[in-house]
Amino acid sequence: MDNDDIVRLKQNGTWSPGVCLYCSGSGSIGIDMLGKAPEEGTYQTEKPAEKDDYNNWGSSFPMDEKREGCPVTEQNRLWLEEAFLLLQDFFIENIQLRKVLIPDYNTFPIKYDGTKQSAYDTMKIVATQMEVSSDSIELDFYDEEANQISGAGHLFLEADKDDKNAAGLYYGMNENGKYEIFLNTRQLLDPESLVATLAHEIAHIKLLGENRIDENNEHLTDLTTVIFGLGIFNANNAFRSFRGSNYYEWQSQGYLSQVQWGYSLALFAYIRNEVSPAWINYLTPNIKSDFLQGQQFIMDNKDLVFQQVNR
Repeated sequence: MDNDDIVRLKQNGTWSPGVCLYCSGSGSIGIDMLGKAPEEGTYQTEKPAEKDDYNNWGSSFPMDEKREGCPVTEQNRLWLEEAFLLLQDFFIENIQLRKVLIPDYNTFPIKYDGTKQSAYDTMKIVATQMEVSSDSIELDFYDEEANQISGAGHLFLEADKDDKNAAGLYYGMNENGKYEIFLNTRQLLDPESLVATLAHEIAHIKLLGENRIDENNEHLTDLTTVIFGLGIFNANNAFRSFRGSNYYEWQSQGYLSQVQWGYSLALFAYIRNEVSPAWINYLTPNIKSDFLQGQQFIMDNKDLVFQQVNR
């Protein structure tokens, strides 16, 4: 971290230039350096931080309670801020100038007609945004349960929590030297969910495929989509409801809860010095509400934000 980083993170007079404590300047870490994502009313695939781990954070506030005005618990706030700083260490370039992608035709000039071609075209846009060559990705499809898919390499899922079928699968690098991603064919009928799933799977490439971490962390993978300007899609797909004349349905996707997404997006805007970014108008009402609450908390508590994490 140099002086430019310190100025950008608004830590003048607090932090000093030095080598990253996570990776010692190597650009790669073991996931044991990062606390596990805590629970916040969301489905967990990993063990939350142990009580003893809290001692590494400079906070005496009760971990399972929320500070006044904060949308997430203290444990979640500290973990999200620590994870966010780690991702900034990984992907420092262009974070200020990176375009935030929104769900409109100018951003995705694609005819979404349920064909696989529409998914290939979407993958190229998402991969370019996340600074991965689309030529390095082999995209395939399935319409069966995830446990019936066979293939080489490690399998990581983009969870659809109300359905045992995964929305997407990441296998790692195959024998042809390409990163292998599978999409459930039902994604072809839902463009915004398709973008979110592709962003999550390509985030696996950024973290695991490019050797920035050596053990999978799905929550960190979700957060990576925010850093690359795709957080709108993944946040909006965290929870969606459908209402008819005689029915009410809901669908949830991903690993972070709505409030975690809202606070993460607020941190993203803060780092980019955005006060009222136009992109928040594309957030669902609940996510936007959590974003605004998180943004106000950050503005009112600059002495806390990014100050109490284990750096």
